[in-house]
Amino acid sequence: MDYLRMAVEQEDYVIGMRREFHRFPEVSSKEERTVERICEELEQMGVPYVNVPNGGVIGFIGDEKKGRTVLLRADIDALPGKESLLNGGGQAKPVVSENEDASHTCGHDAHAAILLGAAKALKAIEEQVEGRIILLFERGEEGTGNLVYLHKQLFDDRQKIDSSFALHVFPMMPTGTITVFEGACMAFSLGFKVTIIGKTAHGSEPTVGISPIDCFVAMYGGIQTLRMKHASPFNPMVFSVGYVNAGAVSNIIPGDLTFGGTFRLYDYDDGVRLHNELVHVVEKTAEAYHCRVEHTISQPGFGLVNDEACSQFARASFEEAFGSDTLYKSNPLMGSESHSTTARLWPGTYIGIGIRNEELGITAGNHHECFDVDEDALKTGVASHLCYALEFLKKGPSTEGGVYSGSIRSFYEKYAPRGLNAFDE
Repeated sequence: MDYLRMAVEQEDYVIGMRREFHRFPEVSSKEERTVERICEELEQMGVPYVNVPNGGVIGFIGDEKKGRTVLLRADIDALPGKESLLNGGGQAKPVVSENEDASHTCGHDAHAAILLGAAKALKAIEEQVEGRIILLFERGEEGTGNLVYLHKQLFDDRQKIDSSFALHVFPMMPTGTITVFEGACMAFSLGFKVTIIGKTAHGSEPTVGISPIDCFVAMYGGIQTLRMKHASPFNPMVFSVGYVNAGAVSNIIPGDLTFGGTFRLYDYDDGVRLHNELVHVVEKTAEAYHCRVEHTISQPGFGLVNDEACSQFARASFEEAFGSDTLYKSNPLMGSESHSTTARLWPGTYIGIGIRNEELGITAGNHHECFDVDEDALKTGVASHLCYALEFLKKGPSTEGGVYSGSIRSFYEKYAPRGLNAFDE
């Protein structure tokens, strides 16, 4: 099949949907209008779907009796904050948010539109699909963890899935290019927020007070050493503190200090050790400085890692369908991605789609207020979905040994306990 031609046939539709989603962005867990529009579009296509409360939308194309099943995923939420009217090159964007408090400055509007375009193309050839394709439109990717509701729905319905596929638009890659990450793609985030409680005093009487700032300095130094002492030197990891808040005037020792940050890493075992040692450093340093401490430290997770056989298959399929010039070499990224959980359940491939166009000024990074999408790249995304899904159903590698076979509740109990509330609702 000519996947690029099929994608071009949907190009106007995809651009229109992307612009609509962009004009009306909704942040994580608030995507009511976005979900409604996705359901309306699927209904018009004749695609059966389930609107999962809090989770998103699951659509179905094809027949599982004809073969295996591939899951195609798109995240749909926006980010809080106002976007710039201009892109990274100072040029006017073709569409901007009409919501002062939210903006699609990560590209999820493009992801949702791309998957809808793929759905429309697939529905038109449904009788030729050698198996079944599940469409997953995910709410809350930017941090509220709504994916658990979709996973629970799929497991409750006993859906058998053989492989998963997802993409993300990236401005460090030229428009029209595709990166098939080799193994590790995206890290997981181990976040922390710590409040150190001391005792306020005048700056002339430090012996009367207990300085949380002194405690923080020691604590920060201890946290910085964790990466070298308690994680493998062969596994990537970065650490940063994003904010420190304490005091208001120079001659008063503040009564408390709050700081927060993240570790970004790939390895689950490193994460377990790091989490335990971080708790130890925070609590024991506070004790040594006669402070009380309150902390919230996220549980360890795992990075997004491509299945080796699936990613090799995807690369070969893309090269055959689109030519070797389309493939772009990119290193793993340290940003986090909720699809890591889906990929751990159903092995597959995560790719990057290039949207960088310096001539049009489209150069700003994801999450930047000047972020923009070269809409000429959208057809590449649609074609990628079509190519992976249909080629995998025809002749994709066996994934039986990598598909998670336990209960979804036990999976979340071990790897993502913050999502367990969904099982009690």
